[in-house]
Amino acid sequence: MPYAVSFDDKDGIVYVTISGPAVKDDHYAARDKAFQLCQDNACSRLLVDLRDLDAKAYSIMGCFTFGEALAKSPLHLLIAHVLPVDAKSAAHVIFTSTIEANRGKSTGEFKTIEEAIQWLLGNR
Repeated sequence: MPYAVSFDDKDGIVYVTISGPAVKDDHYAARDKAFQLCQDNACSRLLVDLRDLDAKAYSIMGCFTFGEALAKSPLHLLIAHVLPVDAKSAAHVIFTSTIEANRGKSTGEFKTIEEAIQWLLGNR
């Protein structure tokens, strides 16, 4: 599962792009890199582009555990998830986002990057 993490200083958003088959270790590595960029740049906006993620084979328990791990961040973050095209993968992302929200994180799920950016910038 390839991933990329970057910071856009114009909008103050950390972007994470994850594609291909879901791999637990890559998810955690991308999370750690994103959290570090948020901390280094005093950033509270995180956009996770999952449009090309294939999470069909990922277990519900894996989604639950990852949602909890994301929520344990000491950073106060707005996390926008751009949903995968595949319906089953999207359902897994929505479940993970629900776990994050239930643990106190501000999250949202979106079909497009543009919608996610608008939400992160407060244009809801």
